[in-house]
Amino acid sequence: MSWAQASLAPLRERQFRLLFLGQAISVVGTLLSAVALPFAVLSIGGSATDIGIVEAAYLVPLAVMLLFGGVWADRLPRRLVMLVADLVRAAAQVGVAALLLTGQARIWHLVLLQVAMGAGEAFFRPACFGLLPQIVPTHQLQQANALDGLVASGSITVGSIGGGLLVAAAGPGWAIGIDAATFLAGAVFLGLMQPPARVQRTAGQRLIADLRAGWTEFRSHRRLWVMVVGAAAFLFATQAPYSVLGPVVMQEFYEGARTWGFMAAALGVGQIGGGLLALRRRPRRPLLVVAVGLSLSALPPALLAVHAPTPALLVAAVVLGVEWGLYHPFWMTVLQQRIAPEMLSRVSSYDYLGSLAIFPLGLAVAGPLGDSFGVSATLLAAAVAAVVISAVLVSTRGVRELRRMNGGSEAMPQAGG
Repeated sequence: MSWAQASLAPLRERQFRLLFLGQAISVVGTLLSAVALPFAVLSIGGSATDIGIVEAAYLVPLAVMLLFGGVWADRLPRRLVMLVADLVRAAAQVGVAALLLTGQARIWHLVLLQVAMGAGEAFFRPACFGLLPQIVPTHQLQQANALDGLVASGSITVGSIGGGLLVAAAGPGWAIGIDAATFLAGAVFLGLMQPPARVQRTAGQRLIADLRAGWTEFRSHRRLWVMVVGAAAFLFATQAPYSVLGPVVMQEFYEGARTWGFMAAALGVGQIGGGLLALRRRPRRPLLVVAVGLSLSALPPALLAVHAPTPALLVAAVVLGVEWGLYHPFWMTVLQQRIAPEMLSRVSSYDYLGSLAIFPLGLAVAGPLGDSFGVSATLLAAAVAAVVISAVLVSTRGVRELRRMNGGSEAMPQAGG
């Protein structure tokens, strides 16, 4: 079998094809909305602090409800959980678009509807994570995760460029309305799927017992939760200031949504490159690759802080995208190969929750920090934080020494840390 045939092998599975196509469409809309939302806040008179509050309104319910989403995704058919979540998010985005297009939007409207978006995502994520090993053979999981990352990256490129141009030409309301339509399209593809039934469910247990079982499984894998703590620190200290203050710098020193969209598109191009590498390369120590690559996240905020030329920003975004394109398939495969199938959604919800736990706080304080210490100083501090966090993870023996699995379901060794 050629490299190309092996890389595309998961697409021969009908259920994976349907999931792949539905998510490809949905992610385009998500990126349109991601570009549009900060500028929607600014368009109705909001500030950098308001951007942080609106984005936190999405993340707080996501964090609060993730564990419950994981439990129900391990109890109910995961496809059904995902379908309902898509419909909820479509309805929320219809509301946002209608308010913006009619000129009635207020910050509190956006906050409330982002709460609904976050709640839907809290159920969708763990269900999707657990569904993939049901429809793809174990030995094809890295390829499937890489393909999933590739389609997301391609969609990022299309959605980001389209989002920037659409916001600049027609306003953020139209971009968010298209996002609503893509959620509906994703729901249609999910409705066509017929994944195999799972062998084991936990519907007879109490909710608290299910949560406790998921926590016990997650806690038993020390290497995993060390990485989750590192991800939480990174999102709080680096990604949050970049997300909140980046659009402010764009608005003042660049071409606003247009340049911001092109940066996101460059990130997507890099992620495509990283995804292609992940299809072909299987590093012996995948977590070490992920930890080292995290230091590259320092580049965009550092360059924004000094108001670097746009070409330099785009190159930095491409480099960072390569790292992100490797991160997704390597990390997802490590989890999916080492966690029991009936526990996957719950363990993934602890992973997501741990990573996101303090991100909303980071979003909420980034604007005030920028006001107090200056936008450039805050962005430079965010860049330094990324390098420090990467160094700490690399120095952790368990992260350095975890080796790839070629298949099967062997348990992760617990020695070291």
